Amino acid sequence: MAAKKRSARAKMPKAPQKTSEQDPLSWLYTNPQGSSDGFTFGVLRKTFRGRENSAHEFGWRKCHVGAHNYVNDRSRWSPNVEKVEVILPPRADDLLSDPDVLLRQADEFVSPIETGLLTYVSLPLGDVDRLHTGWERARSYAVSLANSRKVASVVILHSPGVIGAPYPLHAHLCIVPKVLTGLGLRHGAYDQELLRDGGQEILRELWDAHLDTCQ
Repeated sequence: MAAKKRSARAKMPKAPQKTSEQDPLSWLYTNPQGSSDGFTFGVLRKTFRGRENSAHEFGWRKCHVGAHNYVNDRSRWSPNVEKVEVILPPRADDLLSDPDVLLRQADEFVSPIETGLLTYVSLPLGDVDRLHTGWERARSYAVSLANSRKVASVVILHSPGVIGAPYPLHAHLCIVPKVLTGLGLRHGAYDQELLRDGGQEILRELWDAHLDTCQ
């Protein structure tokens, strides 16, 4: 059976050239290999273009969209997107299934000699005609990363049409780039490949292979 259509020309926002408090995508180092089809790779660094970043702030903003949501108070976790879920490796502590807890620990236990806080991926879903189909495609991709690379991800489904934005259905993964075992994030080693330019090709190839299974 033929593989699903890749949505090769799906229209997605372009990465900005300077940081903006209204646009968390501008806080990322993105697409070192280029991108034209809606698949976006990025790394959230501690500091980028002079801006001090945090994993929790970035993840919170991707889960709370709208101009009224770029606020300093992130104590309340009440997402207004279509779906949000943390996908954990098998040996991870269940407490990390709360995105608020996971992202706070990503900041707390970052190494002083590592610049990367999160690995970020946007997944184009414009070819699906049901929300649950797109969600399961993105979620199962995160499950495959949890099983193969032992990393946790916050999976976020965005439907821009809800607010009248001219972009197709898509999902985001905020991947905590540490190998997560029963020892927890504090003692986890970094998956260095996901923090380097080559991470784009790795995650893209895994996405393409995953699409071949989504019949």
